[in-house]
Parts: sequence; structure tokens; C-alpha cells
Amino acid sequence: MPAVSDYAAISHRQDAFSGAYISAICAAAGCGVDAVALDNDKVDYLVRSRLQGKVLNKPQIDIQAKCRMSGMAATDPISYTLDLETYDALRDVKVCIPRILVLVLVPDDVQEWIMQSKHALMLRHCAYWVSLKAMPPSANAATQTIHIPRKNFFGAQALQTMMTKIADGVDLQ
Repeated sequence: MPAVSDYAAISHRQDAFSGAYISAICAAAGCGVDAVALDNDKVDYLVRSRLQGKVLNKPQIDIQAKCRMSGMAATDPISYTLDLETYDALRDVKVCIPRILVLVLVPDDVQEWIMQSKHALMLRHCAYWVSLKAMPPSANAATQTIHIPRKNFFGAQALQTMMTKIADGVDLQ
């Protein structure tokens, strides 16, 4: 097991990498993104679009970002364990801006998180999203395992589709 200082350094790298990944996806999708300075409501990023929909204009999504060192997804769905406070915040039906969890999966070796050449910068591996809105309360004392379908690939097209759904008054589930 790594020393506490090593673990903290890896945790900070994971936070920064997941933020860079989400920012890159937002840029490609034509969305604005702001990092939340103080994550006291289980929201890390605010994402906005200029889209005009059938019901709403300028839709927004709140994102809770997580990063796991596990390599590429090997199962479908992907299992991930959340603390209960985060689980409850993400399943809340009374929030006015839809919330999703974005799980960024990275290689076990930090040196393999990016590949760079004169022609490309590649972020490895990929991210998946899930809406936990209206999920049932947990019977557990501290954590809840959630399941993210691999079809919920978090990319620019998926983000644009989510924004269209929100603007058209459709839930993300």
C-alpha cells in the first residue's frame, strides 16, 4: 500500500485528470464548464450550453467527477462504490439542475494516463456517466455500490444529447 503522502498525491492527480478530461469533452461539445471552488454539495463541475430547446433554453448539468485507477472497463455494467452522502446528493429529485456522476477510468500506471506526440495528445482511457436521480435510499450504513452501463460513454456527442434532452424537458435516466 502506498504511503499516505503518495496516496494524497495520486488522489490530487486523479482529481486534476478527471477535470481535464471533462473540460476537453465540454470544449468539443461546445459547452462551457466551471469548476466548483468548494465542493460542499457534491458537485465538482457546472456545465452549460447555449442550446434552445422545446421547453427550456440554455440547459445546465451538474457533474460529480470520480476517477478510478483500474484500466479499461472490463465489466458491463461498471460497478463503483460511493459514500452515502454523495449517493444521496446525486439521487435527490428536488434539485432543479440535473446531476450526473462521471467516472473517469485511467490506467494503473500514472505514466500511461496520457500519450503525447507531435501529432496528438491522447487521454487514457475513457469516462462513463450515470444519473442517479430517484434511485432508492440505501440500506447500507456508509457506502452504496452503483452500476454504470458501458453504453453511457461520456463524450462530446453524449453531452450534446444530454443537453438536448434537458432543453426538451426529458429526464436523463
